[in-house]
Amino acid sequence: MVIQQASTFRLSLLLTVLALAACSETQPYITDCNSVGDLKVFCGFQNPEDLEPLGDGQTLVVSQMGVVGEHTPGSLAFFDVKAKHLKIFPDFTEADSEHWGQPDCKPPGELFSPHGIHLSKVDENTQRLLVVNHGGREAVESFLIRRANESYQISWQGCVEMPDNSYINDVVAGPDGSFFSTHMFAREGFSLGVINWPQLQGLLGFKTGWVWHWKPDNGGSFSKLSNFRGAYLNGIQTDPEYKYLYVSGWSDNQVHKVDWRSGELLASVDTSHPDNIQWSGDGRLLVASQTFDLAGAQQCMETRVGSCPGPFEIIALDPESMHKQVLLRQAGPPMGAGTVAQVMGDFMYIGSFAGDRLLRTPWPPVAESQQGN
Repeated sequence: MVIQQASTFRLSLLLTVLALAACSETQPYITDCNSVGDLKVFCGFQNPEDLEPLGDGQTLVVSQMGVVGEHTPGSLAFFDVKAKHLKIFPDFTEADSEHWGQPDCKPPGELFSPHGIHLSKVDENTQRLLVVNHGGREAVESFLIRRANESYQISWQGCVEMPDNSYINDVVAGPDGSFFSTHMFAREGFSLGVINWPQLQGLLGFKTGWVWHWKPDNGGSFSKLSNFRGAYLNGIQTDPEYKYLYVSGWSDNQVHKVDWRSGELLASVDTSHPDNIQWSGDGRLLVASQTFDLAGAQQCMETRVGSCPGPFEIIALDPESMHKQVLLRQAGPPMGAGTVAQVMGDFMYIGSFAGDRLLRTPWPPVAESQQGN
């Protein structure tokens, strides 16, 4: 009887969500590659969901996701913003340095499908790129990026496979060789087409997410941040002193500031569907905020050509006061569904989980509005 009631509830909830989506209006996909005013687009990408600058003023590391919901492969790439050149890495050599992570982990295969990424410094010529990988295994992969003359070399260094039934979104390096990663929902569950039941619960605001903390001590160990849960957790960032975590609750519609040692929630700021969080270079956090509804999210997940038109904002967040400032409001051409913003020189570059392009805007943009928490 209980099983029948649960199944009836799932079916009723699914039908309600589908009915609401069907009643919502969506905009046509953006299929041309035309810039609009100061908004410049660069096409030829595959779902460039996350970006990291290499620090040379001209190269972005790009995480190119597979097709959302279809578990297809993706890739890592370097984008030279001056030469407008995209270099894709279909495979990787193994680093000749000390292995990182779990000792029995092998290099990722052709199913490699990156999601969130994070770059940190190893030495003057080497940086470590942590990558969330959904392809073939649910893992955080480590790559070393070395400067060689006027170019860069990338090599795989190791991985840490996540606990069973994890489905993670983003990763950030922590102190003493550790990392933090956002768990969105259980990877396995009752299938509802391209999504499963745990994913639908997260989308509807149930607290399906937490933060994993992996430490390398004694062969490596996982723990969950105590006392902290969220709905469909997405982007994650830490402060330079590793005191706090800033975590996007996509379905919470909030960015959370957390003391990671205690799990205490210190502050939250209302933000529509926040995605990745990056440092701007001027002491503020940049948050990509998607302002579409579930129908818009569904349309984005079905994007196969061009760009999803879903409206979004780029928000600057004061890490101490958690006051926010809307820097950019974007809807329609030349790009929608922004997921990440990175500043490089006189420009801000914005990626998307659903489309074939990056967006470039002048930096700093003209401030549009400001709100407190």
